[in-house]
Amino acid sequence: MKVAKLLPKLEKEDFKVLKAIEFGMKKSKFVKLSDIRFYARYKMEETQYRLDRIHKFGLTMRNTTKTQMAYKLNSFGYDVLALKNIVKRDIISQLGPAIGKGKESDVYSCIDDEENIYALKVYRIGRVSFKNVKLYRNLIGKRAHFNWLHVNRLAAKKEYENLEILSNYNVKTPTPIAQNRHMIVMEYLRGKELAYFKDINYPTYIFEEIIDQMKLIYRKARLIHGDMGEFNVVCDEEGNVLLIDWLQAVSADHPNALMFLKRDIDNICNYFGRKFNLESDSGKILKEFLQEE
Repeated sequence: MKVAKLLPKLEKEDFKVLKAIEFGMKKSKFVKLSDIRFYARYKMEETQYRLDRIHKFGLTMRNTTKTQMAYKLNSFGYDVLALKNIVKRDIISQLGPAIGKGKESDVYSCIDDEENIYALKVYRIGRVSFKNVKLYRNLIGKRAHFNWLHVNRLAAKKEYENLEILSNYNVKTPTPIAQNRHMIVMEYLRGKELAYFKDINYPTYIFEEIIDQMKLIYRKARLIHGDMGEFNVVCDEEGNVLLIDWLQAVSADHPNALMFLKRDIDNICNYFGRKFNLESDSGKILKEFLQEE
């Protein structure tokens, strides 16, 4: 991650000004220089010096008119604030290479002081298409003003909360470690998404394991993934699986719960049938989910 190398170069005064801009962005797209000075509680000369520094580091965007100068954080500036918090809390000590990149997020490997390996998920909603904002209306609510950085914070918070719920039921989902702004630190499985395997040993076992985990989650945690498919299952060479990406999960009491559940089951059945010629009856599986224990 680009900003990891910047952390040692930034001073506490720089972070205070970054936080001042972040605070001001709750009310406006760009934050006026005078407001940044007020929020940071610095003299104008010091405020401008810090703004010039962080802008030179590529952490802000600047909007200049005849009457005023204003700033906003870009995604790198937001990365700096989140990563600084996570490192300061001794949750991770070193960031590794990227291990995944999607439309909504990037995922990096990372380690703590004891060399435990975790995954760091960084939400990037909005970088592909602004038209998809309607998909996140449940996060945004009725806010008249919002920015994509805040949407990503809300997304990370929501997924972290879902992972916390799941962690209470001994199911094969990532154990959440920490969350700050748009970043989540979570359990890491050395493997890759099911979609990227050309072939797997024991496809029947893997299929049944995925279905069993989905059933446990539905019955115990009362959650439905809502977007389950071959890109949401991480698998290693030993056949261990991890069901990932729980932002869009819905309650089993949701008005459209049955539709989401059926779609998730159909997706898994269709994939294994298409890729591994595995026969299954999605309708029968759905009935098993709905049966009383």
